[in-house]
Amino acid sequence: MANRVFIAVKNKRNLAFKISISLLILIFAIYFLKEQQTEIGKVRESLQNVDLFWLSLGILLVLLFVLVQGIMYQRSFKAVNESISLRTGIFLFLKRNTVSVVLPAGLITNMFFFNKGLERQYGIGSDKSYAATSVFTFVSIVSALFFALPIILVFALTHTLFSNYLLPIGIGLVIILLLVLVLADLLRKGRLFRLFVQRFPRTVPFLTLFQDDTLKKGMIVQAFLLSCAVEIIGVIQLYVSLRALGANADILTVVIGYAVVLLVLMTAPLLRGIGAVELGLLYTLKYFGYGTVLALSATLVFRFFEFWSVLLLGLFSLLFKKDGLFLQLLAPILLFFLGVVNLLSALSPALVSRLRYLRDFIPFDVIQASNTLVLVMGIILIITAVTLTQGYRNSYYLALALTICSFFGHLIKGIDYEEATLALFATGVLVFQRKNYYVRSVPLRLPNWERALTVVCSLLIYGIGGFYLLDFRHFNENFTLLNSVVATFKAIALLNTDLNAVTPFGKYFLFSLNILGITSILYLVGLLFRTIRAKGITSENQLEKAKQLVHRFGNSPLDYFKTYPDKEFYFFDEGEGFIAFKATKRYAVVLENPVCKDRDEGVLSKHILNFEKYARSLNLNPIYYRIPERTKKIYEDLGKKLLPMGEEATVDLETFTMEGAAMKPLRNAVNKIGRSGCVFKVSEPPQSDGFLQQLAFVSNDWLSETGKGESGFSQGTFDEAEIKNQTIITVETQEQKVLAFLNLIPGGKAGELNFDLMRKTADAPSGTIDFMFVSMMIHYKEKDYKTVNLGMVPLSGIVTPQNLPEQAIKLAYEKIRPFGHYKNLRFFKEKFNPTWIKCYLAYDTDMDLVHLATVLNKIMKPDEP
Repeated sequence: MANRVFIAVKNKRNLAFKISISLLILIFAIYFLKEQQTEIGKVRESLQNVDLFWLSLGILLVLLFVLVQGIMYQRSFKAVNESISLRTGIFLFLKRNTVSVVLPAGLITNMFFFNKGLERQYGIGSDKSYAATSVFTFVSIVSALFFALPIILVFALTHTLFSNYLLPIGIGLVIILLLVLVLADLLRKGRLFRLFVQRFPRTVPFLTLFQDDTLKKGMIVQAFLLSCAVEIIGVIQLYVSLRALGANADILTVVIGYAVVLLVLMTAPLLRGIGAVELGLLYTLKYFGYGTVLALSATLVFRFFEFWSVLLLGLFSLLFKKDGLFLQLLAPILLFFLGVVNLLSALSPALVSRLRYLRDFIPFDVIQASNTLVLVMGIILIITAVTLTQGYRNSYYLALALTICSFFGHLIKGIDYEEATLALFATGVLVFQRKNYYVRSVPLRLPNWERALTVVCSLLIYGIGGFYLLDFRHFNENFTLLNSVVATFKAIALLNTDLNAVTPFGKYFLFSLNILGITSILYLVGLLFRTIRAKGITSENQLEKAKQLVHRFGNSPLDYFKTYPDKEFYFFDEGEGFIAFKATKRYAVVLENPVCKDRDEGVLSKHILNFEKYARSLNLNPIYYRIPERTKKIYEDLGKKLLPMGEEATVDLETFTMEGAAMKPLRNAVNKIGRSGCVFKVSEPPQSDGFLQQLAFVSNDWLSETGKGESGFSQGTFDEAEIKNQTIITVETQEQKVLAFLNLIPGGKAGELNFDLMRKTADAPSGTIDFMFVSMMIHYKEKDYKTVNLGMVPLSGIVTPQNLPEQAIKLAYEKIRPFGHYKNLRFFKEKFNPTWIKCYLAYDTDMDLVHLATVLNKIMKPDEP
């Protein structure tokens, strides 16, 4: 134990030392830059004059660099007999490279990150992931040392500057020697191998991957050659950096400079050598005759290629997941921003120089019309940005058309290439996200067409009639019927640049047409996004069919609620089962798993996929509520994301006892209620009307006291017609006044006791509910029931959050007052020593989480669809 503490303290000291050294280097670099403020001003001027050709070539080299690293990962995994796609290899490199920036010895320690995705997508275990990453790391280090050490060693012996690198060279040689010795020992199962097997037996599967008959040496060689190619790309990047600044790049200087960079990177303890690399390369370039300004400028350009651009791509790979919330919100944010830019651009005067050049090719009327159209598109873009968050396909197509038109509009109205670039970027994001927009707007029905035609006809009558009847003096023009039609359409589209009103009334009329035109266009656009879905009507035959299927195939305590009248049903072929769901305008919320004859995972997956096709044909996105732990793999294999929703408690009646010290508080509470004269009763159906009235009073008193309304979907409501035919458990006074009750409902599992409502009066003594549950458990234990399902405690059960949504749930459960009663509910159920089973919500994208609270709130209300 003491040895482990000593090692832990030592590791922390080493980490602190590395961080301190890194910060010291960084501070020194900042101090150096501050002292060179005059040169930095010149550097800024130098960077502004970068040659675009060489800069573009450098960016292409960055992309090639990332591509080769992705292929290296492919070969590294093939070396351990696994295969990944090139896309996966590229993204794995980008993500791990980003992580390695903030980790000490990040090139090695980042092997522990992003393995779950590989296991989920390819079934690659962590042992093989570690082995493949070890191959990747090994060839990366060896190729860097193979390239850098000989070059630096030669020049260290002949040049004064490089004598300072003798220590790093020695460290590099030691690293190579250690790597070779470790690998040789693993291959021949030497002392190091036996030590790991003895001390760390869990590493055996990982270590055995390095045996002669397991590793593919040809793939390791290919990975090594690719790593050498990476170093060559680095040399070319430094060459390009100098040429981009107009310098004559000497190839020998470039090779030595890059060798210095590699050496510093391998010995830099943290942050991938930020500060240290810049200083090392700067002094090297200055040593070979480059001025301070040029050397510093070239260093900054090179680090942009070699470090910052790759880091930026890595951040994009982490944030811009295709189904991630950040990327899904990016398109609406971009559209909103583009809409604002369109408005500001259209209302701002064009640059005279650009406008003068443009008018040599394009008529002024076309330029003016483009400016007006950009203004109109700006308004529509802002509205479309809001509707785009709903996933509507109509919104997507309109947004795509608007961004493309904005691109050309900005170029035509004043060669505004800055705004055009933003429009082009927004177009690219939309194309990349095209699969996220699948919700079809309901076709416009007759009433909607009537409204649209009414608006259009009223506007045209107002405009055409107005122009035709206007007196000559308002526009100095007598409008014919044809001229009135043309003028009206121009005014509606804000293209009325040739209509010159000369009187206040004429100006008012023209302005009113402009406003009405824009308003009408926005109204017609709004009609495209209307998604009206009438609540599905569940017939008595469907309800009866669902109840029969639950009776035959039910195996869950929630199956009873799947047959409530608030549900809609999707029945499988040949009477094999059904899925129960409740719909909002956009979502179909499925209650737990399908009720199914065959519970094989493959069969359930097929039924779920068929249901999703059906749901999407109704413009509904499926969400699966309260998925139990045992079946979550089905949804994971279908590509769903899972969010813990709480834990379900089940008491084993065969082992349940009131004996023991742990049950003393519960015994005391139960005995206290018993001594007060309260009695436990079981009332079998049918129930009398008088008894139902007493239960209704208790229920209403409980709702009033708690301030809660009735909830639905995964639980029932107080319905006398339903309760009349159920077994009722009560606690009553000697005068037969009901203090508390619960109703037993049919269970899906044989031998399991299930209940729905649990309610008591405000004046019921403390411990009444405890007394009712204990008495019920003892009573039904004697009737050979095996378990009692106590239901779910929402939000509970998250010990170590794995992501931001789970952290939010844990925070809400533990710290936010409105959710505090869930902790009390869990405390109550913990008294009976239950078994806890996690429940999940399965969904497709992070955008679904944005709507989740609203959707669940709607479906839980019994009176709302």
